[in-house]
Amino acid sequence: MTANIVIMQLALLAVVLESDLGRRKIGWFRVGRPIIGVALIVPFFFTSLPTGGNDLLLQGVSALAGAALGLFSVCPPLVSVDYHPDWRRRWPRTSPTPGSPAAVSRSGAGYAAVWIAVAAARLGFAYGAQHVFPVGLGVFLTNHHLSATGVTNGFIFLSVSMSLFRSLGLWVRGRACLAQAGPVMGAAHATGGAR
Repeated sequence: MTANIVIMQLALLAVVLESDLGRRKIGWFRVGRPIIGVALIVPFFFTSLPTGGNDLLLQGVSALAGAALGLFSVCPPLVSVDYHPDWRRRWPRTSPTPGSPAAVSRSGAGYAAVWIAVAAARLGFAYGAQHVFPVGLGVFLTNHHLSATGVTNGFIFLSVSMSLFRSLGLWVRGRACLAQAGPVMGAAHATGGAR
């Protein structure tokens, strides 16, 4: 297993967990940070796009699997999304000025477990491909008309897609939460203004 694969997997995992664990505002920076991280990291690892044999199929399936895992990681049982009419920034916490309305997510061990399990599976496969089952993998690749680059790209597409769809899922749930709270807040302001 190359150090590059380990670094990419651990960097993506660290960025996602740091930005999502606990109670966090769903803002453009939070949703965009993993996308920016992917955009900065992937060019170092993505070298070519093999199209022969079943490589395109493998890469497409990997991207779809990443999309499904990314959306699953932000599903309601793992991540709750609520409206907070007076959200305050983390720093300074004791600010006397009122905050602004925001959609806020809360995630914990279940969310972290999904991301850690996927990263561990990718790293485990990479290690196994080099040290445990290289001959069996070579036979499998030959029999199924796959290239080693296609498999590597499949893992890259899985990682990228999972991160992008995690961001998309959070953004959609945050927008829906704000849209749902909008009429309630408008009615509260109208009632308050009538007094």
